[in-house]
Formats: sequence, structure tokens, C-alpha cells
Amino acid sequence: MSQVIPLIASHFFGVIFCSSLWGLSLAQTWYYFHTFPKDSFHTKILVAFLSILGTVQIILVSASIYQYTIVWAGDPVMSLYVTPAFEASMGVSSVIAFGVQLTYAHRIWRLSFCNKLLTFSIVILAFIALGCGAAMLVETVKTPEWQITSGSNSSALVFYLASIACDLLIAGSQAYLFHKSRTGIGRLGGLITRLTILVINVGLLTSIDVTIFVILFLVCPSNGAFLVPYILMSHCYLNSFLSVLNSRLILRELVHNEEFTCPNIVASSINRLGFEINPPSQARSQCLSTPPSPSGTQSRRPSQSESHRDSTCQPQSRSPSQSHFAVSSVDAPPITLETRV
Repeated sequence: MSQVIPLIASHFFGVIFCSSLWGLSLAQTWYYFHTFPKDSFHTKILVAFLSILGTVQIILVSASIYQYTIVWAGDPVMSLYVTPAFEASMGVSSVIAFGVQLTYAHRIWRLSFCNKLLTFSIVILAFIALGCGAAMLVETVKTPEWQITSGSNSSALVFYLASIACDLLIAGSQAYLFHKSRTGIGRLGGLITRLTILVINVGLLTSIDVTIFVILFLVCPSNGAFLVPYILMSHCYLNSFLSVLNSRLILRELVHNEEFTCPNIVASSINRLGFEINPPSQARSQCLSTPPSPSGTQSRRPSQSESHRDSTCQPQSRSPSQSHFAVSSVDAPPITLETRV
């Protein structure tokens, strides 16, 4: 009985903390569909699929703790076995982590201009983690005893080491590629710095959770303390993925509020980094369109600074008889040098 109580207690606290993260993921999912209705169809399907898997995972771990505390109450022998519901939750957690890692791999593929070595390294680590997770599940199904499962399990160790390596590689590569994408356009460098901090924080969230599990799994496997970070793992991945998607609204507000010379150029630069903050049609028309004058008032003549700003966004048309030498200034009208034959 002394071995059963720590296992059930760790399982219970893991379910409580996981329920909090599950509620946060539901709020983020609702926020995503409410705020970004024009996102692509496959992105919406991915968000809905991962959210459903997160709901299934919390149902399974809750059913598992119900099995221990209600169905098997007072039976210390049965409490030493892993419930089928918990075994199913292990598979769901592996699929959620794998889906989020592949999504980040696709973003890095775009951000790095199809860098095969970097992208395939992330994909290989994600597949290694998925395969080891499946092997760990098969071993648990064959011998569903906590004493054997919490012992020396090479599949579990490789699974979490591959997950840590994949998460760190994702965060590090995005930070490096963001740094390379810095330009001199307005305050774009400040936005990229905020993006870098964001991806590092969400990457560290999953890495810290997996690291805590590995430490507890190796140091004190008998008391079941490793169950807490293990149950939280899938929802850490899910919330980190949703937080990156939902952060686009803040980036959009920063782009529109900051005094950029051409907001559409800044928006297209952020879009290339994998953060679609504006629909393409809206981004193109943002610098070309001018606000209509209020009814009943006379339209004013644009100032020199506004004329210069528009000239930087729109290419100037020249007749075939004119040469390509054109000089524009804020204080003087454009001067065109003509070459006569």
C-alpha cells in the first residue's frame, strides 16, 4: 500500500494541473477561431484536430484516476497496474507532440528558404520521438505494471531526449533565422526581437517540462513523481502552438500602430517569417489606398512628406524617350533628366 499512495497522488495532481492547461487551450482555441476567421482551411483543421486530441487526453487521464480511486479503491494489487485509459493517453500525448513539432518544421522550411538539412533534422528527431513513444506504449501494454514501467526503460529515455533536442533545435533555429531576417525598414528589428523572445519562451516551456520528467524519471522512479510533467506534456505543446498563432494579433497591432514608412512592406516581411498578420489583398492595398475625404468638406492637397511616402511605395512610370535617371526629394519636385538623340 505504501507504493500505491505516491503513484495515485502524483496521478491526481497531474490531472488537476492538466485540467487547468486544458481550460487554457480551450480559451486559446476559441480566441483563434474568433480572431482569425480568414486563416487557411488546413490551419483551422490542424487547430481543431489538436484541440480535440487535447480534450481526449484529459478525458483519458481523468478516467484513469477514476479507475484508481473509485473502481479499484481499497485494492492495492490492482492499483499497481497501469490502466488501459492511461495507456491510451500515452499514445495521444505522443501524437500531439509530433503534430506540433511537424508544424514548426514546416514554418522553419519556409523561413529558411527550403533548407533541407535543418528541416529534415527536425523531422527526423520528431519521428524518433514518435517511434520511441510507440515502443514505450507497446512495452507498457505488454507488462502494465508501474514497477516495471518506472524502472529502466530505454525507449522512454530516448523518447524524451529526442523531444528535448527537437524543441531546442526548433527554438534555436527560429531565433537564428529571425536574426538573419533583420532589415533596415522602420522598426522591423524591434518586431523581430519580440518574435525571437516569443519563440524562445514557448520552446523553453516544452523543453523544461520534458527535462523535469527525465530528471524525476531517473532520480526517483518509484514514487511516480514523473507522472505530473508527463501528463502535462501534451498540453504544454498544445498551448505553446496556440500562443504562437494567437500572437499574430499583437504583431498586427504593432505594425499598424508604429509609424512605419510603408506598413505593407513590414507586414509582408513578417508574413515571410511564418506569421501571417494580414491577408495579402489587405497588405497590398494598405499603402496604395488613401482614405476618402469626409462628405461636405473639400479634399485637401497632400503634403510634401505624404507625397514622398507615397512615392516610396509606388513605382514611377516613365516614357520610353526618358532615361532611367530620376531624382526625387522631399523639398523639391521630382527632376527627370532627358537624353535627346
